[in-house]
Amino acid sequence: MAIPAIAALRRVAGEVIVAAPRWGGELYRALDVSVVPRGEVPDADAALLLAPSFRAAWEARRLPRRVGLRTDHRWPLLTDAIKPLRRHRMDDFAALAAALGAQVDGPPRFAPTPDERAAATVPEGHLALNPLSPSGPPVMWRGFERLAERSERPVVFYAGPGDALDTSHPTRIGQPLGALAASLERAHAMLSNDSGLAHFARAVGVPTVVIYGSTAPGFTAPAGSIAVEGPDPGCRPCYKKRCPYAGVPCLDIPVETVERALP
Repeated sequence: MAIPAIAALRRVAGEVIVAAPRWGGELYRALDVSVVPRGEVPDADAALLLAPSFRAAWEARRLPRRVGLRTDHRWPLLTDAIKPLRRHRMDDFAALAAALGAQVDGPPRFAPTPDERAAATVPEGHLALNPLSPSGPPVMWRGFERLAERSERPVVFYAGPGDALDTSHPTRIGQPLGALAASLERAHAMLSNDSGLAHFARAVGVPTVVIYGSTAPGFTAPAGSIAVEGPDPGCRPCYKKRCPYAGVPCLDIPVETVERALP
């Protein structure tokens, strides 16, 4: 979700430095930016704090200008404290970029190179499945294996950087990102939990269906994706890492319901 805001900032700034995870250099490779490890704060005229945490504001506290959302009790550390819009997170990112004179235009995009496309070996027209999420059980639907067994298409399980899969089906682990994108381009569709990999699949252009438990599509859905939501026990969306109820009732979604959402 950060790609459009960073691209907009690059159009108005002479130099942009992005503090990102170890795979950030690959993710932002088409934006003509410098990438440094997350937590490193180089000298700069201003900091655009897309992360809404207190930690991000504290790390940037010595820079002359610090633009960020007014969240996590950090507003005293910000020179430009932007009120969250309470809409989709990309709307908040666009508002932050606008504070620095940058106009966000369009959804995220990521393309593999011709060499990466030529090296892809997964079946054309397969069903891509992502059963993982760093957010844990409250967003992890339990029906992926059963759906894979019922699928009439070849199935490939995917995982993002740092994730690992335990499945009898063919798998693609998300490193490097260019190779991952080239494999995803060959998919008929992606079915995913609410995770960064779902956003990446949409940036590549794959039709994507996302299953929601403790989270909500109105706040975090990948642009242009199809949402599948289960029953509402009265507490969702909660965005909690642990569910206090046995079985995560908001993820009690039949396989048949998910199958009907697939293109």
